[in-house]
Amino acid sequence: MSPPPKNPDPERILLGRRLMAVAAVFLLVVAGLMLWTRGLLRSTDPLHAPALQSLMAQLEREPGNETLRQQVRELDLLARRAFFIRRGQLETGGWLMLGGAVVFILGLHLSGSAPWRMPDLKACPGADDAWSAAARARRWIAGGGLALLAGSLAVAFWTARTARVPAPEADPEPAERPADATALAVTPAGWTDEARRNWPSFRGAGALGVATEAEPPLDWDGAEGRGVRWKTAVPLPGFSSPIVWDNRVYLTGADAERREVYAFDADSGELLWTADDAGVPDAPETPPRTTADTGLAAPSPATDGRRVVAIFGTGVVLGLDTDGRRLWARALPVPDNHYGHSSSLLLHDGLVFVQYDHFGGAELLALDAETGAIRWRRPREADISWASPILVETPERMTLVLNAAPVVAAYDARTGEPLWSREVMSGEIGVSPAYAAGRVFAANQYAQAVALDAATGETLWASTRLELPDAASPVATDEHLFLPTAYGILSGVDAATGAVAWEHEFDRGGYGSPILVGDRLYWVTSEGVTRIVRAGPEFELLGEPALGEPSMTTPAVVGRRLFIRGERRLFCIE
Repeated sequence: MSPPPKNPDPERILLGRRLMAVAAVFLLVVAGLMLWTRGLLRSTDPLHAPALQSLMAQLEREPGNETLRQQVRELDLLARRAFFIRRGQLETGGWLMLGGAVVFILGLHLSGSAPWRMPDLKACPGADDAWSAAARARRWIAGGGLALLAGSLAVAFWTARTARVPAPEADPEPAERPADATALAVTPAGWTDEARRNWPSFRGAGALGVATEAEPPLDWDGAEGRGVRWKTAVPLPGFSSPIVWDNRVYLTGADAERREVYAFDADSGELLWTADDAGVPDAPETPPRTTADTGLAAPSPATDGRRVVAIFGTGVVLGLDTDGRRLWARALPVPDNHYGHSSSLLLHDGLVFVQYDHFGGAELLALDAETGAIRWRRPREADISWASPILVETPERMTLVLNAAPVVAAYDARTGEPLWSREVMSGEIGVSPAYAAGRVFAANQYAQAVALDAATGETLWASTRLELPDAASPVATDEHLFLPTAYGILSGVDAATGAVAWEHEFDRGGYGSPILVGDRLYWVTSEGVTRIVRAGPEFELLGEPALGEPSMTTPAVVGRRLFIRGERRLFCIE
């Protein structure tokens, strides 16, 4: 005979009910705080605070006021930190909600798991109704608690993460690939010599920031014109960097009404043609809101010598020939980006690569350079990023490497096949990767710097003790990694170990990225001064020539010429 059931443990039941009550109150409080924080992000966007907008408007009226410019930069930095602190609070709230849910479930178990011995209902007149009422009450309490738990968790996930939009299917393959689309294709083994001699994208061939055949000058004065071959006004503002192929220099510019691509004569600076984004199907009628230091023309264009491609902060991508005639245009979903889209394009082997990581969904796309058709696209488990992809040449393949939070990831450039992914980053990612000698380098302020094996993604070293970049991207040699910062510190790091070889603190830094030309680094800072530094194991300053106006971009170098975009003009230094 089985033993009779035990009487319930009143203390255990009471403990369970108390845990449920505390957890329910905790969940409601955290959910309320998360909703309040989300409301703050929506209604009091720190990146568009009235004080910051007022200072920016005043700076437009007084462009030469350096004190005011520094105040704008400092307030902008505080605004950015406030924004991401609030986003971090939402993520923390999600984890707190999960912990509260666990406690609630534990309390539910304790209050309902003890076996009850049913009384003799015949000996208790009216007890049947009482026990039925008690059972119904317990069901209502449990059901209400579970509903509260489910609702709280829904609030947690809704506020902590933005829902990702599923990527649509790739465009169907054209019936026949145009004949000239393969005429310019380089082999998967790497770049053509012609591409290496030119500057086909942001930071040059592969976006690596390395010039292999160039000898730019060490001294010039943009204000006086000394060492300047020409300087010419750019019609519309923008933070895109120049690209160069043969005798053409390409740039983009934009305002609220127009988005344009420009071609300048590399010998004279003459504006040869302008192309715009008018009439693109599905383009937004009103451009998205952006910050003043990003705007709608932050991404740099790309070229392969026959085609020029450009993307704007509206999500519109243009494909042009080198005479400015439109080959194709397409509108990607408007980027949900609180600063503005800034990831630059790469063009290689007939494919245009677009890193499109924003709040609405992260993905990597490859467009046909001749038709604009989507050859492949890969959804990504990544947060918003302002970084640009790099293209790494390995013995096996050409590999795309992307930096975003939380992952640094590699893809086969021909097929889009994911090769490896490592969760090593965090925060706002505006810093593109670097590469040399089989190592991929990624870094970001408030995160860390890492060296990864380009073939496997294995972590070779990681460090949080370095002065880490926040906007400008690093550049690497076989022996050293060079890290720039917006606040002025430039570091030389041992590429094999991550040990600091040297650090130097300048009075100003910049958002433009340094480029490597032979054994020299050229780094244009925000006030338009180019720091020319020996790329070696010890710090050696070779020159500090001034442009004569602020600059927020990365230079292009071809032969003996250096092309720098200033705040208002494009300079050719020779």
